[in-house]
Amino acid sequence: MTLLAVDHVGLSVGDAVQAAHYFRSAYGFHTEAEAGPGAGADGNRSFVLRHGDVRLVVTSSLNDHGPTADFVRRHGDGVRDVAFSSTDAVGDFERAVAAGAEAVREPAVHEDESGRVTVAVIGTESDLVHSLVQRENPDGSFLPGVHRPVAHQGGGSSRLLHSVDHLALCLRPDSLDRSFSFYERALGLQHTYDETIVVGGQTMNSKVVQNDSRRITFTMVEPRTDGPRGQLHDFLDNFGGPGVQHIAFGTDTIADAVRALAVRGVDFLSTPSAYYTALADRGIDVGMETETLRELSLLVDRDDWGHLIQIFTRSPYARRTLFFELIQRVEARTFGSGNIKALYEAVERERARTGGADETPVLAGTAQA
Repeated sequence: MTLLAVDHVGLSVGDAVQAAHYFRSAYGFHTEAEAGPGAGADGNRSFVLRHGDVRLVVTSSLNDHGPTADFVRRHGDGVRDVAFSSTDAVGDFERAVAAGAEAVREPAVHEDESGRVTVAVIGTESDLVHSLVQRENPDGSFLPGVHRPVAHQGGGSSRLLHSVDHLALCLRPDSLDRSFSFYERALGLQHTYDETIVVGGQTMNSKVVQNDSRRITFTMVEPRTDGPRGQLHDFLDNFGGPGVQHIAFGTDTIADAVRALAVRGVDFLSTPSAYYTALADRGIDVGMETETLRELSLLVDRDDWGHLIQIFTRSPYARRTLFFELIQRVEARTFGSGNIKALYEAVERERARTGGADETPVLAGTAQA
């Protein structure tokens, strides 16, 4: 396979205009292109949003028919497409289909004066699809003949986010091995880490698959059946099945990013003060004052290569499903196990305090094996 990185993340939503406004105003994205009736968008309204090297494509249906409308009816607003950049979209499509992936859309070429873009789409066992995108000119039009480039709209001058660090998939019980095997077989990703997490009687299994450069990373997590219902069951119930649970945005300046986004209205998950009291016992130093970490509710951990700093948002969606993460890596390549357990414990305390799962997001992660 020739997959390089996440090209874009496609969200199917009830109202693309409203969704685009949210990402512009809350996260500082700007509109790069748009599509609508008469532009080859098949009855959809769509906006391409960009912040650093992060691209989100938000799409809503203008009628009650078609894949976008069907997805939103089943799941509410959420991620339908995680697209990968490729140097051979046709070959990667053929190899994926031969390995058992569903052929959702045969390779098609889109071309204008700025260059050629070849796109093919494969399906998974869930409603999630993966576009394979080959760009002759990375600086050319997003999708010639479908999306029209537009003048810079929204966003700001500061670059707070630089990449999609990883995406977390919440899976049904007893489907984890089958799912990660699909990504290995059909997309050539490698199984790199796994962990079992136990919090408050709930047991969760997780695995990670990545490409060689780690610019494509999926964290997959399933609830175990030998324990009480918990956060993952809440997601599966509210979303109506398995799907993308959170999108993690990479940043080089997480403290600045959190302050800026909080002013814009992003609602971050708080962390109990006891978490920071225990940091000294864990021997973790990320070069940031403990009081700053506490003030911003930042979470820290380490692996064999370095440190990482993370924070999660509450879900802005009615079903309380999809949410977002900011992560700053200081040479770290994985997800520290101590931090993940602390994250789940923090969420369980918040759930107990509020008396229901609808108030907090579902957190998932892994650590190195």
